[in-house]
Amino acid sequence: MMTAVILLVILSILFWLKVIAIAGIMICLVRIIALWRNAESQLLRFNPETDCWQLSGPRGLQELRLKPDQFVTSRLVIMHFETSQKSVIRCFITRDVVNAADHHRLRALLMARSH
Repeated sequence: MMTAVILLVILSILFWLKVIAIAGIMICLVRIIALWRNAESQLLRFNPETDCWQLSGPRGLQELRLKPDQFVTSRLVIMHFETSQKSVIRCFITRDVVNAADHHRLRALLMARSH
């Protein structure tokens, strides 16, 4: 009889832990979806005369310098930049966020600079 009471108490504790964990996961998912929906677009431009990149977005216009370590594949480009305050910004550019010609030009530009 005593073991049955102990089991009932333990099972009810485990049940509430599971409910709290599921609620926490649901809150995190809702927060991630809300952040994704409210994300502002960014525009990245290259100026060949000054050899400088410009990123315009929620923080305004930022002047960036391209760091030497880039990751380039046919579907993904990861660019590493340094701001004037010496902080690092990483841009992940997939093939579906720009048209195919622009993505190809970006890859060609980065590959030409790596040699």
